[in-house]
Amino acid sequence: MAYTEKNSKYFYTEFDDGVNIIYGKNTSGKSTVFQLLLYAFGINDNNDYLKEIIDEEVLVRIDCQIIKNNKTEYVTFVRENETLSIKREKFPAIKFNGISANNSFEHIRLKEYMHQLFNFSLMLENKDGYNLAPIEAMFLPYYVSQSVGWVYLRKAFSSFEFYRNFKNDYLDYFLGIESFVNREEKQNLEQQLKNKEGEIKFFNNLQENNEEFQVTKLIDENFTEVSNIYIDSHSGNQKHLIEKEEKLISKCNELSYYQERLSLLRRISRDHKMQSPIDGVCPTCSQELNLSIEASYKYLQEQNDTLKEKESCKAKIKKISSEINSLRKDIDKRKKLKLKEYEILMKYKKHNISFDSWMNNKANTQLIDNLNYKIGELTIEKESIFNKLKAYKTEEEVEKLRRIKSREFEKIFLDYLDELGVKPLEEERYKSLYKISAFPSQGVELHKTVLAYNFAFNKLIEKSKQIHRFPFMLDAIFKEDIEQSNKETIVEFISKNKPNDTQIILSIAEMKEHEDKIYNYNKIYFNKNAKLICIGEGTRERAFLSQYDGSIEEYLDETLNIIS
Repeated sequence: MAYTEKNSKYFYTEFDDGVNIIYGKNTSGKSTVFQLLLYAFGINDNNDYLKEIIDEEVLVRIDCQIIKNNKTEYVTFVRENETLSIKREKFPAIKFNGISANNSFEHIRLKEYMHQLFNFSLMLENKDGYNLAPIEAMFLPYYVSQSVGWVYLRKAFSSFEFYRNFKNDYLDYFLGIESFVNREEKQNLEQQLKNKEGEIKFFNNLQENNEEFQVTKLIDENFTEVSNIYIDSHSGNQKHLIEKEEKLISKCNELSYYQERLSLLRRISRDHKMQSPIDGVCPTCSQELNLSIEASYKYLQEQNDTLKEKESCKAKIKKISSEINSLRKDIDKRKKLKLKEYEILMKYKKHNISFDSWMNNKANTQLIDNLNYKIGELTIEKESIFNKLKAYKTEEEVEKLRRIKSREFEKIFLDYLDELGVKPLEEERYKSLYKISAFPSQGVELHKTVLAYNFAFNKLIEKSKQIHRFPFMLDAIFKEDIEQSNKETIVEFISKNKPNDTQIILSIAEMKEHEDKIYNYNKIYFNKNAKLICIGEGTRERAFLSQYDGSIEEYLDETLNIIS
């Protein structure tokens, strides 16, 4: 559902479990359906395309079922500009305010929540190291956009070009070869093993060279200065932290007040519409209201006052949410600094001797005993880490699995190309999954090749049972210059190879006078089982939203309750 109270317009549809065909005139708003689906999940990548819709203050709601371990949970996503509300079955709604920027505190919090909700654990590497993959990555293999999706691979969203080694990490994850969790744990263990070996070597050298004992005195003289620096920094940071936390509580209370006020104003606005002097009735006795210039003026003045108050509330909510996010960032930063300062104190090293070592090594005889004990302890830890590493794949094993998956993909891909009547690809760089970046074709040949690629990759993901599955969304399956015979080939291919475990949503540009072609596709290739969704009656442009007719009043009230 999409609804704008500002202009009293809406869009509502339900998708079937199988095939869903969205059709209408060019520029009627078919792509808007796909873009708003993604928008409702917190994705901002298409916001430029949705500017007209967003400017109408549209409210977007998606209801879906999440199936985990053979259990189904109903989840609702409601997005209103910078706020996303998520209502899970049996749980109160959770809100994320200020998500229009991907690097905002709230959007990062939303990303973490979505990863957990959909059991999505992909992490990608940028200049700051490995971090949770953006929400767009969850949809990337399942969405082919009209703008670039039929020409470029993995370009449906624009945020992935800044990640190192993106293609391999992305393919490894969705093919179930090696999750980042395993890779990160493996890298950590390898680093720990290296550190343990270094520490053992150091302590052995220390015992062999008694001159190193003089380091104890150096640390003893320097530690007082380090402690004083730490204490001064810690005290100042703690004072600011308390002030910031008190201010955060105050701002959260202020935000709650304005959210409640906005909820009340929304209800007042809806009730007020029913009291128009032209066609309204008294809310108490249901009699028609007196139609006069004075009554009309009073009604319009009250309406304008309510609208202004709503806009004022929204502006204050936005401003306070921004202040809260800034405070939370500052508080988190200060807490991390506080923890880091403490760890620095406890693990401070001078000439590779820690603070704990300084305390234990006041006497050289005590030092020797401690060194022997430490070497034995480190040796045991080293053996433990070495045994844990045996459980992880080696680089050679990972490459072997990639080759297996690539061969599996190549077989499916070439079969699909044959079905679509595309000339066979000969060079390895156009057939091997981990080498493919682009294809040496253009026009309808490129269109069908990309179609075959996406279906083949989707087929491989379907076999990786631990990977989440989303509806397969194909926007604009026909290019403008594709002749009818190729159109029928494409539709027949989709009907034969559509995924069996999830929905498929596709869009077709077709005029009202050629509407019978859509019905024929449904009859011939989908046995009349496809859900047909027409945008703008097949005649209008920019027709995604239509005049609200009151048909979903109860559903709309429920939606407003979720975001209130």
